[in-house]
Amino acid sequence: MIVKGYIGNLSAEDSQLFASKGIYVFNSLCVGCKEHVEWAYQKMKYAFENKKNIARKRHLEMMLILSGKRQIKEAIDLCGSEGADSIVAISEKDFEIPLRRDDSVIEFRADKMEYLGIPQFLQKGCDLFFENSAMLELER
Repeated sequence: MIVKGYIGNLSAEDSQLFASKGIYVFNSLCVGCKEHVEWAYQKMKYAFENKKNIARKRHLEMMLILSGKRQIKEAIDLCGSEGADSIVAISEKDFEIPLRRDDSVIEFRADKMEYLGIPQFLQKGCDLFFENSAMLELER
């Protein structure tokens, strides 16, 4: 699994083009940490292999998992790359995106929790992103 961070944003059309090549791109604010996006990728693959997916497209399913939302529009609003200051991309094969590389955008930051509406009182860092995403699984 290859995960990279970038400064800048991509249009929805560019994100869809990358998705068609197996490169999934998200607003970095909805990615708690590297392990969170890798876990979401594995959950997406499992959902499609077992016909438990909510979305018809893999990148949209990942947005649902990353955001912990059940509504595709809400997940796109939170995790879509369009208008983002920075993005995180994941793929099984190596890739490049024409933006400035900065892997620090993948790392955990407390403002990411606030962005997704995850309570900070437990202060468990990236673990709360997994819990937020796992709630979607319970609702299926």
